[in-house]
Amino acid sequence: MSEQPIFWSDQLAFGVTRKFSDRDTYVCASGISPSGIVHAGNFREIITTDFVVKSLKNRGEDVRFIYSWDDYDRFRKVPENVPDEFEQYIGLPLSKVPSPEEGYDSYADYFESRLEEELEDMHMDIEFIRQTEMFENCEYADLIKEAMNSRENIREILNQYRREPLAQDWYPLRVYCKECEKDFTEIKSYDGEYTVEYYCEECEETGKVDFSEEGLVKPPWRVDWPMRWHYEQVSFEPGGKDHSAAGSSRDTGAEIVEQVYNDEPPVYQMYDFITPKGGDKKISSSAGENTLTLTDLKKVYSPEIVRFLFSETKPNKEFSIPFDEDIFQRYEKFDKIEDAYFNPDKMDNDRKREHWKRVYELAMVDIPGEQPVRVPFQHAAFVAQTVPEEDWKTKGIKSLQRTGHVPEDVSEQNIQRVLNRLERAKNWGQEHAPEDYKYSINFEVPEDLAEELSTEQVDAISLLIEKLEEQEFEETDTLDKKIFDAKKESELGTGEFFNTAYTILLSREQGPRLSRLILSIGQEETVEILQQIK
Repeated sequence: MSEQPIFWSDQLAFGVTRKFSDRDTYVCASGISPSGIVHAGNFREIITTDFVVKSLKNRGEDVRFIYSWDDYDRFRKVPENVPDEFEQYIGLPLSKVPSPEEGYDSYADYFESRLEEELEDMHMDIEFIRQTEMFENCEYADLIKEAMNSRENIREILNQYRREPLAQDWYPLRVYCKECEKDFTEIKSYDGEYTVEYYCEECEETGKVDFSEEGLVKPPWRVDWPMRWHYEQVSFEPGGKDHSAAGSSRDTGAEIVEQVYNDEPPVYQMYDFITPKGGDKKISSSAGENTLTLTDLKKVYSPEIVRFLFSETKPNKEFSIPFDEDIFQRYEKFDKIEDAYFNPDKMDNDRKREHWKRVYELAMVDIPGEQPVRVPFQHAAFVAQTVPEEDWKTKGIKSLQRTGHVPEDVSEQNIQRVLNRLERAKNWGQEHAPEDYKYSINFEVPEDLAEELSTEQVDAISLLIEKLEEQEFEETDTLDKKIFDAKKESELGTGEFFNTAYTILLSREQGPRLSRLILSIGQEETVEILQQIK
């Protein structure tokens, strides 16, 4: 595969193999400090890495996807969803802070476990690394020694981008005190090997640490990041805007890994922000329980649709994830791309066909052997809200067969796909849908509603009942004709006729196509509802 590919993650994979052609295994990395809830914005880094992993594997390469939990970082501040008393733990490693809830080993483990569970059905093969274990096992001792002995060089690199230069006695290392375990310390001396002497402001005591035997030290982020690029031989790692500006940690990291560790920085990709559209969630680790998480996404978007949202958009472009009625367009676009994948002859644009093919392949991962049955999300939202959940597999599927959304000989696998979409549509209807898309069938018509109808309206509904009792309708087109026959024979205008029907069935003047609504409810059930106003 020497030709430059057209899809963005394939292009990045191509660049990785070109830059590191001598490597037998390509390491793609991602990570975060588990200082709070890992939100959907953080997930963009994970899935950007995963797409490059998949693209490298598609090229036949051996790949590791490592995700570093930077749980040896200090606890800096208390997020909004954590009790104020946790302020007493500031300065401890995150892995030494108690969990805000029972059942977890630490504060870090609480947030780490939540994300790892969220990722279980996202089709990713991730090797999680807990940095507390790496530092406590002194895995980086020799590399820390190199940094300490190159501190003048590192200080010069960092000072290029600082308003206030680092002090002459600055060391590229923080020490966790042996007594209080916090990092309110200052290094007083270094022996050129593995031992530092420090003073702890919290304990007001002096101590010594041999970091080849005691895991009580950690370089600052701008040194830690390139150190681990070298240690893990990272070939690709993305970063957000905060790491991508001129003079940011990416720039200084590249200089440090080259000058201190005599190595090459990994191929890099900046990713932009994502924002929720509609709903009340925010993209923020400190926003407490109001934070938009991967779990929130998966309530209304199935895993393959979540992956699709990110595969369709280049990582350096900001985009919004809709929770309002624009969600219909996202599902419709996915269904359209899936249809094009299984029916490529429908498209005469070769480049677009190839692009959509890769969008779909990276979204699905496990490609089905035949085109799946997909119910349009808008109609799924209607069915999910109007058919009791316990009847989805019977009345719900039958309704969808009557409206032509599901074939008569539907397989069990496709039934499960339909039920999966109904579940997401139900959640959306309950939690996010605008009022225009909230539905409830009047199986018992309110008495005051029936009393408000005029004689002409009641007569029009009687005509509609007669048409519905004439025969069993299998398709909307035939039923449409009968509905319009009833309208023509009535004394009502078109608008008033349909408004009347919707008002009786839904307590609102508008709704989905009336023939589709009737077939969804069922002819007999619809007649029973309409007869209540006679």
